[in-house]
Parts: sequence; structure tokens; C-alpha cells
Amino acid sequence: MTTEQATDLQNTLEDMMNRITKGDDITEQLLRIEQLSVDIELTAPKMLKHYLEKKSYTKALDFLKDQDLRSPP
Repeated sequence: MTTEQATDLQNTLEDMMNRITKGDDITEQLLRIEQLSVDIELTAPKMLKHYLEKKSYTKALDFLKDQDLRSPP
């Protein structure tokens, strides 16, 4: 998973959570998350893939924040 993909996924998840709080439509965010999930399937950490497969988006977002996957090693 590239830094760009991790950033895009985290931003999309955060946007989706904000929209849920406001009661806004999240269709666009769900479609983007699904596409990103496919794109990172071979390279994402195992736990992140698990959360995305189970649609545990809050856990996926927490994982990204905890791991700080957007930062280069």
C-alpha cells in the first residue's frame, strides 16, 4: 500500500464518518472505499484488509491513525 493510498483511504473514511454524523449521503465514500480496498488488496496490512472486508470502517480508520501508515518508514 502506498502512502498516497493510505492517505486517500484515511481521508475518505474520515469524510464518511463526518457525513454520517451530519446525516448526509455516503454513497460516494462507500464506492471509493470499495475501490481502494481492491487496489490495496495485495499490499495492505492483514488487519486493515480484515477491517475493510468486514466493513468495520471505524476500526479501519483507527488502525490507519494508530499505525500512521501515511508516513514513510
